[in-house]
Amino acid sequence: MSDAFAAKAAQWDANPLRAAVGQAFHAQVRLAVAEYFADGLAGRTVLDFGCGTGVQGLHLAADNPARLLFVDTSPAMLEVLRGKLADAQSPQMRECALVHEGPLEALPAPAASVDLAVSLMALHHIEDAHGALRSLRGLLKPGGLLLLGDLLPEDGSFHASAAVDSSGDPPAEHNGFDPETLRTDCESLGFAVLRLLPFHLLRKPDATGAVREYPLFFLAARAARAV
Repeated sequence: MSDAFAAKAAQWDANPLRAAVGQAFHAQVRLAVAEYFADGLAGRTVLDFGCGTGVQGLHLAADNPARLLFVDTSPAMLEVLRGKLADAQSPQMRECALVHEGPLEALPAPAASVDLAVSLMALHHIEDAHGALRSLRGLLKPGGLLLLGDLLPEDGSFHASAAVDSSGDPPAEHNGFDPETLRTDCESLGFAVLRLLPFHLLRKPDATGAVREYPLFFLAARAARAV
């Protein structure tokens, strides 16, 4: 299977728009972790789903000595991540990280083994978004936390910008998500939605070069009951 992100992986982290999104998301993640994990993430298992180059998981690892699971389907993106791990000054970070190339369903981790799952701008690339949420719910321990950032509904222009700037990526499966539909979907899978709010406004050119605004949402949900 071809790697749709291969041509962009090496420069992925250098894009300032993408970096701003990542920083805004991580700020929300840090607040949620402080609120819902009173004793921190030390010794816990953290999953970075659709991790790309691993920015979010590595941010968390810098703050907490957690066990990290990185999952993505792009070999090129994961090659960049493996380089970061190889260069990491912390032996614990290298030894406690598992990098999985492939679908979430094939992750070599038992059910109910993950304390925290984070995912940024990945869900809209997955055709079966409901199935991905179901898989995440199955991996989370009872009381485990899902922190998700992605697009609110847009007209399809977000991914058409690749022709005019370097922030675009391959065509998406979904043009964002309606928050109330997402809330209902999560609740049907056994999540209790704790927080669902806009957290960042991304401004970038569309395919015509005109600057457009794309709001992003932040979701925090607890694995509240058995599925």
